[in-house]
Amino acid sequence: MRIAIDANRAVVESAGIGRYTFEVIDQLLKIDKKNEYFLVFTHWNTDPEKERRVKYLTRNGQIDSVHLRLPGKLKSILWGIGFPWYKKYLKGSDVLFAPSFFEANLGLKIPQITTMHDMSFVLFPDQRGRMSANFLANRARKVCNISKKIIADSFATKKDVEKIYNIKSDKIEVIWLGRKEFNLISDKLPNNLKKDSYILATGTVEPRKNLVGLFEAYSMLDEATQDKYPLVIAGAKGWNTGETFETLEKLRLTDKVIFLGFVADEVLAKIYQDCLFFIYPSFYEGFGLPILEALYFEKAVITSDVSSMPEVAGDAALLIDPKSPKSIFEGMRRLIVDEKKREALSKNARAQADKFEWKKTAEETLKVIEDAVK
Repeated sequence: MRIAIDANRAVVESAGIGRYTFEVIDQLLKIDKKNEYFLVFTHWNTDPEKERRVKYLTRNGQIDSVHLRLPGKLKSILWGIGFPWYKKYLKGSDVLFAPSFFEANLGLKIPQITTMHDMSFVLFPDQRGRMSANFLANRARKVCNISKKIIADSFATKKDVEKIYNIKSDKIEVIWLGRKEFNLISDKLPNNLKKDSYILATGTVEPRKNLVGLFEAYSMLDEATQDKYPLVIAGAKGWNTGETFETLEKLRLTDKVIFLGFVADEVLAKIYQDCLFFIYPSFYEGFGLPILEALYFEKAVITSDVSSMPEVAGDAALLIDPKSPKSIFEGMRRLIVDEKKREALSKNARAQADKFEWKKTAEETLKVIEDAVK
């Protein structure tokens, strides 16, 4: 069987869907020696890092591939046109694996397997803008309908896809993501931080991550506790951040909260390793990779009791109501004062993290692909 994969995100993105695409392809090529693979790249601009990734994924040209240079917006238009012209570029492939619904092609007649990572654009339309959210929702609906099989990152995402798009349950397979391997760890903390003396939150700064609720909860701690345990936020600035920073100023926390912005993996590993505990009070996640990263470093975790987060956290986290700053505050206060609780959660952390491996993700993905073609 010849399996085509749109591998472009593995080249142009290093996090999120890009990381998922890279890891799954890498593992598929390692574990599967009976099927033939064909990788599609569509990035318009190139640079040494992109070329390095293409070279690695194609195993120095041993894996067949094509590079269709297309601007992102043009690709979105062409992939949404219901004409079968794309098939000729796949050189006789039997199936297309789309690592997200952006890579699925509405004109193909061969089977397509598409991964749905979350439904945030439907459940939180205002955060992306109504026009953009409507476009994404309509595109995703069409892709879910034409796909032979749908892969969901979590049981929570599967439930959302079933309910929102009226997709039959047996069409959707749940395959968890894998945990990140941190090969390098920085030898020192940034911003003069000290081991076990700060509370860590990570992720893109956007409304869905609920930093407003986190700040309101943190403001309920007494000033001495805030001075002893500053709140550290690691993550790039996203969209609609006005209320986040306005809340920070209104609560007079600008000197208590430390924004690191985007940090390299070795620094990220160090701040996970040395934090007092990790907190992730998001309103919604299709999976929640940062939870897994914190568990990998055997850290006690506080996270939300909604969507996929309890699935990922298992019994290694303290669950809170993300809509209640008081609930978030009580969780924080408990882990600050209760060392035994932190230790109990930490003991469960690595075992929980080890349930999630990219090799297993790839094995289960390959089975879905093969069953769909059969």
